[in-house]
Amino acid sequence: MIENGRITRVRYQVLAFTVALAAVTYLDRVCIAQTAGLMMTELDLSQVQMGYVFSAFTLAYAIFEIPTGAWGDRIGARRVLTRIVVWWSAFTIATAAAFNYASLLAVRFLFGMGEAGA
Repeated sequence: MIENGRITRVRYQVLAFTVALAAVTYLDRVCIAQTAGLMMTELDLSQVQMGYVFSAFTLAYAIFEIPTGAWGDRIGARRVLTRIVVWWSAFTIATAAAFNYASLLAVRFLFGMGEAGA
């Protein structure tokens, strides 16, 4: 952006924020693998069930990626990214509140749905 004949540093701040957001969303997607063993024990899940839990997130993310991107084009990236951050924060908490296989599957699907577009 040029302001009074000078190039501002805003673009670098936007780039830094975008890279940080990408890193956090990546970590958010994969960190469940670190706790999978404990979750399987706590919720009495098989490896196949845990595979479906991982897949639920990925499936929802894939289904909602393009619609969320289009929504961002329509109403603005800032508003959609704000919604994504709030959604993934809520579902990070909800993941800890899962009490059985069905609840964990539903939470991870909704998590993927909400994080799509980031």
